[in-house]
Amino acid sequence: MTVDAAPDRSDPLVVPNSQHHVGLSIKGQLTVLFSDGETLDCADVKGLSAVRSAQEFTVLPDGRPQIAVTRLMTHFHSNETGLLIQQNPARPNLGTLTGVRPGGAEALLPADVVFEQYLIISLRGHLYLNLDPLVMEAKAITTFPPVGNTFLSRTPTTFYDVTELEGGLNATEPGSAKPRLALASTSVCGSHVTHEIDIPTD
Repeated sequence: MTVDAAPDRSDPLVVPNSQHHVGLSIKGQLTVLFSDGETLDCADVKGLSAVRSAQEFTVLPDGRPQIAVTRLMTHFHSNETGLLIQQNPARPNLGTLTGVRPGGAEALLPADVVFEQYLIISLRGHLYLNLDPLVMEAKAITTFPPVGNTFLSRTPTTFYDVTELEGGLNATEPGSAKPRLALASTSVCGSHVTHEIDIPTD
């Protein structure tokens, strides 16, 4: 029996039309800041993510190649606090991978990657969601998926109680609702890609 060799994840030609599942951990300590002043520290947050890249890429005016990427799944959990973070299926979770140098498909790596994420937080019997995207980015990744890289966001993201939003999970505006909590970190909020998960496609 022969075993197919693993693809070279540093080859930029593996980027288009690919799908990957990876394990994640939070870099540092994630803190939930409640609107009443309470804080909840979560130090054991781990999770999973799935990403699919487009089949075709475009070339920016400065000559760099760019390809659309879609986050198919986001899942984080904390056993200590009961925190559960998942992707909001009612909102698009899209991003781009942009080569750092001009060229064609061969210049898709190294690359800068940016994602806009809409999430649902389940905590203490309530569901919370963000209306403004949580923007996460990683600079100059050299492999795809970017195992060993950390996606960072330098600004806290506010979340609203779903029951207070007109439209529920489909809401795009807060209306009269007030933010109920925020996700933050002592330095940056980062999700670290720890390993790739092999899910056969056949």
